[in-house]
Amino acid sequence: MSANFIPRYQQEIVKEKLKTNKLLLVQGPRKAGKKTIVLNALNELSATHTVLNCSEKSTKDQLKETASIQSIQEEIIVFYEAQYLDNLGAILEAVLMGEISATVIIICSYVPSIKQDLLEAIQQGELEINVRPPSFFESAQHFGLPSEEKLLEERLIFGSYPTVITDIDNAEEHLKVLVDDAIFTNLKAGERINKKEDLMKVLQYLAFHLGEHLSYNEIATHSELDNETVERYINLLVDAFVLIRLDSFHNGHRYELKKSHTFYFADNGIRNTIIRNFNPTNLRNDMSQLWQNYVIAERIKWIKMNDLQNEVYFWRTSTKQEMDFIEIKEGQLFAYKSDWAKKKKMKYPSSFVNAYPNVKLGAINRSTYWSFLTKKV
Repeated sequence: MSANFIPRYQQEIVKEKLKTNKLLLVQGPRKAGKKTIVLNALNELSATHTVLNCSEKSTKDQLKETASIQSIQEEIIVFYEAQYLDNLGAILEAVLMGEISATVIIICSYVPSIKQDLLEAIQQGELEINVRPPSFFESAQHFGLPSEEKLLEERLIFGSYPTVITDIDNAEEHLKVLVDDAIFTNLKAGERINKKEDLMKVLQYLAFHLGEHLSYNEIATHSELDNETVERYINLLVDAFVLIRLDSFHNGHRYELKKSHTFYFADNGIRNTIIRNFNPTNLRNDMSQLWQNYVIAERIKWIKMNDLQNEVYFWRTSTKQEMDFIEIKEGQLFAYKSDWAKKKKMKYPSSFVNAYPNVKLGAINRSTYWSFLTKKV
């Protein structure tokens, strides 16, 4: 079986939720497999459906009136790239109020601009499904754990997007097209990047400083932009599921950083495309960064695909003590440091251990990462 047919975790979830719900919101980055998952699920259910591409002007014009939706005869309506609809909130409300009889599936490649109370209603009803490129868990289930272990260094360089896994010989070209499409062409509806080179400066700075604590002012200074523009660009990229932003964890202890962020890319292949470096691991001097980006991005992917309500942070002090990743579930803290070395006894900052004596500490290296990436804490 080829990588085209890696069974996706969310496909069964879509099928189950459609049995009892009239609305689903499926969101995640472009080219991650959202539409394929939905259509495969509908085909297995033998459900009559129609797909409306909301990035097309004619479709947007057609859907301005709710009456035009009510006239559609199919059992299920799929709104693809629905973030482009100006009246998306009204459509969602109409579905929730029972004014649209068909089951509606909303697919977004960008966090939709809808009212907070409406989003909360969708989340509380467990109607939101998050899709990312195939996870470590999905790939290991498909290829087998030993094979996925052998592919680890390939994943660190080229990432896990479906087109890349399927056609690794042309991975660089696929990634260049994906970056141009997802970052420079299709961000938020109505948003425009005035200068492509300005956005690239921000991305490159973030790519070369993975996992470092950064302020918007620092990024702006090195990118020769103003703080407001930098923050706007970063917000757009986070909402497009391209960047991961971790806030600093603090609880009033001495020297803890309070207003910094760390940034990672949601996929290693995107990061390496930005810096134009696809060299193999034995020729790189950034393995620590690649490893940290991979394990943190994969962990967050697991949290999202399992709809875990865990909070995630990083921890730093002004005296350069640090923990790479903090995860909180129901008040319990789990803190991790990462290291590319296969076997290495991890040292944890004494200031952190003393400040948080009840925390559960963990090391993420090549001997332990399997459990970290699939741990349902």
